[in-house]
Amino acid sequence: MKTRRFLAAMMAAALSFNFMACSDDDEPNGGGGSASGDATKRLTKMYIQSAYDGNNTLEIAYDGQGKVSTLTLLWEHDDESWKDTYTYSYNGNNVSIAGRIYEGNVSEGEYTIESTYALNDKGYVTSGSSVSNGHTDEYTFAYTNDYMTLATEISNYGSNVQEQEYKHSITSDGLIQPDGLDGIEYTEIPNKGNFFIQYAFEADIFDGFYFYELYWANLLGKATEYLPEKTWNGRNEQFNYSYKLDDEGYVTSFTITNEEGEQVSTVTCTYEEI
Repeated sequence: MKTRRFLAAMMAAALSFNFMACSDDDEPNGGGGSASGDATKRLTKMYIQSAYDGNNTLEIAYDGQGKVSTLTLLWEHDDESWKDTYTYSYNGNNVSIAGRIYEGNVSEGEYTIESTYALNDKGYVTSGSSVSNGHTDEYTFAYTNDYMTLATEISNYGSNVQEQEYKHSITSDGLIQPDGLDGIEYTEIPNKGNFFIQYAFEADIFDGFYFYELYWANLLGKATEYLPEKTWNGRNEQFNYSYKLDDEGYVTSFTITNEEGEQVSTVTCTYEEI
C-alpha cells in the first residue's frame, strides 16, 4: 500500500530529494525559468507511466506573476485513483500552502495540510511549519551555492517529538549529490525544463519524495545545470536516464531503465510559452 503523507517524519529517509531548475535571477519564483536563465517555456504537465506502480499525472498552474498557484497530482493504480492538490498564496516574504492529501488509498480518507514558510531574498524557503491531523511539523532549510543542502524537520505528536535531518553534498565539479545515492553521473544536457526527477527510487518518481510541493513551486533552491545520466541508490542499484528534446532543447520525454535495461518509468512533459 502506498504512503501519501510526504511530510511525515516516519517516512523512510533512504529516499532522496530531487533538484529542479529555478527561474531567472530577476524572478526566482516566477516565469518557469531554467538553469541557464533563458527560459521560453514553463512546465504545465507531466504524465508518468510506471512499470510497477501505476500512472500519475502532475499539473501545474501559474498566477499572473508567473508563480505557481496550484499543483495537482493524480494517482492511478490498479482500479483506484486519488488526487493530491496544493494551493499557494504569496504575501511578501511568506508563502502559505493549503494541501488536500489522501493517506494510503481512497478508502483511508482525505486530510488537509496548512503550511506557512518564510522566504529569503531569492525566494527560497528558510523555515516554516505545517499543521495536519492534529500535530505540527516545523522545518528549517540551509543552502550552499543556492542548492538546498540541509533540511531539518521536527514533528510534534503531543508529547512525542521526533527530529529528522536530510543532507546533500556538492561534488567537486559543483553539482549536487542527493542524500541516499551511492553515486551520480550527469549528461551535458542543460536542465531547461523547470522539472526534476526521482534519483533514488526506481518506479514512481513522486512516491516517498519529501517536500515535492516546494521543489515544483521553485521554493527550495536551484537545480543542477545538467540532467542526470546514471544514478546508484543506497542499495547500489543502477538506473539510467535517456531523454528526447524539442528544437529548443526542452525535454519532451525521458525514460528510466534499470541496470538490466528494463524500463521502469516513462515521463512525458507538456509546456506553455512564456
